[in-house]
Amino acid sequence: MTGSTTCSHAQNGSPTARVIQSGFTLVELLVVVSIITLLISILLPSVGKARKSAQRVVCASNQRQIAAAVASYIASNDDWMNPVEDWWPLGDGRVEVTFRVILFPYVGSVPQIFDCPSERVYKYADGFSNADERRAIALGGPSTADRENWDRLFGIVHPLERWNFGGIGIAGVHWFRKNPPDLLTRKKTMPFGRAVESGYYEGLKKYAEIKAPTRLIWFGDGAGDDTLAKWGSDNGWWIRSPASDYSQGDPGFNRVLQNDYGCRRHSNKANYVFADGHVELLDANRIPCNEDQCWWSILPYVHRPRTVAVWKEPL
Repeated sequence: MTGSTTCSHAQNGSPTARVIQSGFTLVELLVVVSIITLLISILLPSVGKARKSAQRVVCASNQRQIAAAVASYIASNDDWMNPVEDWWPLGDGRVEVTFRVILFPYVGSVPQIFDCPSERVYKYADGFSNADERRAIALGGPSTADRENWDRLFGIVHPLERWNFGGIGIAGVHWFRKNPPDLLTRKKTMPFGRAVESGYYEGLKKYAEIKAPTRLIWFGDGAGDDTLAKWGSDNGWWIRSPASDYSQGDPGFNRVLQNDYGCRRHSNKANYVFADGHVELLDANRIPCNEDQCWWSILPYVHRPRTVAVWKEPL
């Protein structure tokens, strides 16, 4: 609002001061509102993109820290890589724990490292939440009315720990749950493996067995929003094939084809950390799992016909 002073003459001829008040017209107000609206429409998408970019960077950093934890585990265990999961004693029995419990001391006991900030529902650091319970029941998992200490069910040996879903999954595509007809001759090349002493079939792996660390995926974006149909067969803490027991080691794995939400988390891409410690943002369609090479296997040539006796590193 502006003010101005003008002079006028009274009837006796002496000048008097008169203040005229003036303000914005309706048109001017509409112009200002339009400009503000335009600025908001321009800035909000930029703010949203910046936030998503920051979340993606934190997610990649978390995966890089998990890879560093694996390296520390390897150094402390005579070159053996940690298992995907294992049976650990608890009381008079034993409990199946995930890689997160196994690596927990190596990440400084910080549960948030196993999460991706872009994942809004399933967070490992929030313990066994209501969302975890709903999903566990839908997947045939356990349910309990005892909610004592549920918010701290991470990094510990507990029956519900494996049902505490999170935003980062371990690579376990070429796994074997039962006894395939060719179990003794089929190459078992899941990166981390599982101990045969504990009743699994893959066996543990040493880092020295990895033929191409720059092309072996260790971890990646997993889990997903509260939509089981989108998330497919991945069950909340590892990336696995939905194939039958006999074909889980076969080529052709593609997270897009199995409608896995986790592989589309960051603008239709996902973060993946490799065995050499580097992180890439990848379209799942561009991750090879064929005869030429497979980024889900410690042997990149695992799917080549068995008649090929010698494999040479491609140029």
